[in-house]
Amino acid sequence: MGHITVDDSMQVYLRGILEPVEIRDEKGRVVGHYTPVITPEERAMYDKAREMMDPAELKRRLTEEKGTGRSLPEIMSALRSTEKQG
Repeated sequence: MGHITVDDSMQVYLRGILEPVEIRDEKGRVVGHYTPVITPEERAMYDKAREMMDPAELKRRLTEEKGTGRSLPEIMSALRSTEKQG
């Protein structure tokens, strides 16, 4: 069987796929199939994460808490302030 080598950006995209999928071109034609290789341990991690998430709670937070977070510079400043001075 032949193979295709994918770059880092494609690996990131494919990493989130857990079930076999069709790969289609922009016109909707099937160009192939992708079947991810997932160990039982990886599957268990995904299942545990899914159990811990409540889609309704996530949606509520996105709506109610939008704009209430801190910027990255603010977070970095807070983290630096907790570092031990040597």
